[in-house]
This record gives sequence, C-alpha cells and structure tokens, in this order.
Amino acid sequence: MDVTDLSFFGGKLKSDKADANKTSSSITNNYQNITNSNKVIVSRATRETEYDCNHPCVGIALIFNHKDVKGQKQRVGTERDRDAIYASLTNYGFDVRVFNDLTFADLNEKLKETAQEDHQQNDCLLVVVMSHGYEGRIFARDMAYPVERLWNAFLGENCTSLINKPKLFFIQACRGANLDKAVTYRKFTPMSRQSFSLEPWREKAEAALYAIPNTADMLVMYSTFDKHYSFRNIENGSWFIQSVCDVLDEAAMDEASSPQGAELLHLLTAINRKVAYEYQSNAKQEALNQMKEMPNFMSTLTKTFYLRVKRKVPEMIR
Repeated sequence: MDVTDLSFFGGKLKSDKADANKTSSSITNNYQNITNSNKVIVSRATRETEYDCNHPCVGIALIFNHKDVKGQKQRVGTERDRDAIYASLTNYGFDVRVFNDLTFADLNEKLKETAQEDHQQNDCLLVVVMSHGYEGRIFARDMAYPVERLWNAFLGENCTSLINKPKLFFIQACRGANLDKAVTYRKFTPMSRQSFSLEPWREKAEAALYAIPNTADMLVMYSTFDKHYSFRNIENGSWFIQSVCDVLDEAAMDEASSPQGAELLHLLTAINRKVAYEYQSNAKQEALNQMKEMPNFMSTLTKTFYLRVKRKVPEMIR
C-alpha cells in the first residue's frame, strides 16, 4: 500500500527556533562582512567544463532517516529506503554515515561537524534526508526546520574545502498537499533504451584564482514537485529513494565500460523518468489512488560532474 510523507498541521505554520535566520539582521551582517573586507575580488572566466573527479575518495555521504516524528504518523517502510541507499552509496565508495531519528539540534550538529572536516581529498559531498515535510520545511524527530538548513553549513564561506566541489542533497518528503494526476499520450515509434552517454575526458586547466558565488556548486533533488505529495510504499520503500538506488546501481555495473563514471544530470533525468513512468499509487483512500509523482531538482552546478565508483580497498588482515 502507498502512503504519503505529508505532515499535518492543526493551523498556520508557526515560526520556530529553526527558522533560517532573521532577515533584517542577516542582511545587515552580510553587508558588514562585505564592507569590512579589504580584499579586492576580480571575476574571471574559466575554461574548465568538468569538476575534478580525480581525488582519492568520492566523498562523505550523510543519511538522515526519520521513522518516528513527534505528532506525525510513523513512516513505515523507511528502513527499506535507508538500507537500500546505504548499500548503493557504499558500493560507490562513499564514506556513508547513517543517523536515525535525530532531533533537530543533533542533526544540525552533525551537519556542522561534517562541514568542519577536511574534504580536500574528496570529489563531492552527498546528503540524503527521509522524513515528513510540508511547504519549505522538513521534520527532525522533534520539530520542523527550514529545508535550507541542510546546506547552509556547506556554503562556500562556511566550508572552504568544498568550494568548487559538488554538494548534492536528496530529499524524500512531501512538499504540500497537492496530488499529481496521471495524463496519457500515445507514441507509435519503437521505444529504445538509451545508456548513459559520456563526454570525452579533458585535461584540467592550470590553477588560478577565481571568484564564484557563495551558493555555487550545489544540487538539491526533491522527491516531488513543489506543494505536492510524495509517496512511500510501506513494504517496498519510497518511489523516489528506490529509484535513486536502482539508477545508481545500474550505472555502477557499467563502470568497466565507462571508466569516466556516469554524468550526474543523466542520472537524475533517469531517476525522474523512472518515477514518472513506472510508479502509480495504489491506496485505500480513493482520493490518493492512481496518482503520480514527479521528482525535480534545483542546481547551481557550474560544471559537468561524473560520479565514479571508488570502492575502498579492504585493510590487510594483520
């Protein structure tokens, strides 16, 4: 049976201590930081079209799994998602760290601790969050928080070792109460399955000083469209996370023929396609039955990113 990851509120959303920040003070502080700086910043063009994926490690992956959320229905089946995404990311060589049912304070602390680590030897950072949600918010065990709190710690000014490296966020949660109905079309040409295409590898340009936005090199993929439901099967897990795992696992199996890795946007498009075409709700509640789901992503990536399998070498037995 398919259920949703929508949080239910008795009334209007209230502000809480996890609100992103107070707008006026934030603007003032940012302005003071800019005006107090004596640095002269000069922007320049770059000929680099691909992120450097030649680091020894693929990176750290954080998984925040929430089954029990205060005041919300238990997220039955989320263990399937947690275990599946753990296996998929471990297969790529990520340093995977799993956290279950953290409070917001603990979750926020884990994000900050990770941001303070040295990521110089890593290709990227990846964060997966699975919980209840609503418009612009996602739930920890004890409270809701603005979704941007997930990546604030990894902005360029806060985590310098991840500057010019992809920071990827995958969020399984409802974003509202709207339902995505099915529409149909007919195509009479034969359907063909396309494999991931890879552009030729090019040498990295020589080092130089560049100025980029503080919010550059991030990608956030949501399980569903803005203000819409997100579905989770109580036996098989969520449509979105299971599709992410299927696409990643398939790409990993092609590593022998694709040593450069799989191009990220091709992977994300494949995830979109899989959820959009292969899933449809089967719910006891008629209003939720035969509905669809459309993942989507927001990107400030400035270059092409190839996700490579970099399995860890087992330590020798002493």
